[in-house]
Amino acid sequence: MKLAWLTLNAIALHHMCESLAFGRPQQRAVLKTPTRTRRRAASLESLDVVGGETNARLGFLPRGDELDGTIGRMAGPAILNFLILPLVGTVDTLWVGKLGDPAALAALGAANQVFSSVFFVVSFVPAVVTPLVAAAHAAGDEELVKKRVRDALWISAVIGATASVCLGLAPRTALSLALPKDAAAATWRQAVTYLTVRAGGMVPAIMAFVGFAAFRGRLDVVTPLRVSLASQGLNLVLDPLLIFGAKMGVGGAALATACAELLSAMTYLFLLVRRGTLELSAKLLKPPPLSSFAPLIVGGAGVLARSLALNTAFLSVTRATQALDPTGGAAAAHTIAMQVWQLGGVVLFALSSVAAVLVPAALNAPGADARTRGKGVADRMLGWGLAAGFGLAALQLAALPLLNVFSPVASVREAARAPAIIGAVLQLLNGVTFVAEGVMQGHQAFFPLARNAAVAAGGLMVALKYLGTSLAGVWWSFFVFNAIRFTGAMYHHKVSGPLGSRSRQLSRRAAA
Repeated sequence: MKLAWLTLNAIALHHMCESLAFGRPQQRAVLKTPTRTRRRAASLESLDVVGGETNARLGFLPRGDELDGTIGRMAGPAILNFLILPLVGTVDTLWVGKLGDPAALAALGAANQVFSSVFFVVSFVPAVVTPLVAAAHAAGDEELVKKRVRDALWISAVIGATASVCLGLAPRTALSLALPKDAAAATWRQAVTYLTVRAGGMVPAIMAFVGFAAFRGRLDVVTPLRVSLASQGLNLVLDPLLIFGAKMGVGGAALATACAELLSAMTYLFLLVRRGTLELSAKLLKPPPLSSFAPLIVGGAGVLARSLALNTAFLSVTRATQALDPTGGAAAAHTIAMQVWQLGGVVLFALSSVAAVLVPAALNAPGADARTRGKGVADRMLGWGLAAGFGLAALQLAALPLLNVFSPVASVREAARAPAIIGAVLQLLNGVTFVAEGVMQGHQAFFPLARNAAVAAGGLMVALKYLGTSLAGVWWSFFVFNAIRFTGAMYHHKVSGPLGSRSRQLSRRAAA
């Protein structure tokens, strides 16, 4: 689910930037129009990032210049927004770990991964609708904005309800994707409870996703942050009350999360109505015309293909860890190590979303030699990714003693140490990988991204076959997965993409 939010942001920001780059004369002109229009134009101008610094040949590593300042200003809010979910997930893991039952942590890890994977697959509508909202907003067509949001809410509600019913009626079938048959009965029982409760919150979760997309499409990055803080704050309060006070255990963690998702959806709907983006009328109950489905299907095909490949990989890792130890000890250790690793990954995903904005802005801005300018910005973003990867690796290694707070079981804490160290090493690779994939999103290279993810998932399967007999081996297999993604993304940047050597050769031939 976290990855879905990040993919959504990268796609949305890229299309916002396209609208900015091609629409500057109009945006300057509307500064003399009424207040509401001026506010919209001002928000668009806030992404006017192509200036004098980007016209020069840029160095690879950050150097504290104007471009670095722009990257920092854009990455800050993104990091804060993206950090909320994994931080709350860490607290969920912490409270469930306090139960002192490895089977409970194993159940949480497996069931949450299944729910997240299903959500990731079915939530492609917001990822596709966000750029449509951004384009309509940039053009000043508020009626089209309303139509896009209304259609997205209707379609997402239907898809979410279908997924909710399927998960609720057949939780064991869904869990079989991550839990082996010989897993402990206690793990199966608690995983079924968690997934059944979370399934009831699927529709609010996906509706909140559309609300998030609508506000980001309007370049409003503050409102989604406030909604996330409020809803996830409720989750933090309810976790101990339901897990321990109501003695619901893992089911209490699931109910707390579902309540937070419901609050998020209700808040977004209220704000959309209040700000005039959504009208409460009979139109909300009517299915949109078939013509509304076409752009969703075409635009979502690449996003959907990539999400399927990525989640095949994630579920394979989860299943492999569950199979290591029927008592759930290894899976509990994996859940802890993964939660810590994902906290650092949020920073890298935020940089990825910034790359998806700055690179097309530099390419499409007026002026000579836009290609050189775009490549310079892309290279600087890769430098930020490399620096962030080193910093996160050092922080994760320094935080190894904090593993002790996640579980009172000594064997689980010790088992989590090796994958946590490997995860720190992974951050060195992930920094450049995530940013390079953000650059690809900026180029709208969604099908090459899907191909890279599919090849990487295949490499992971092969690695798990030979290395998946231990928890450390599973994490080294995950390293293989990300190494293949790194290779594909850098090949696109250096060779096959719009900024690569192949494109340069074609340009020279055309000029000749």
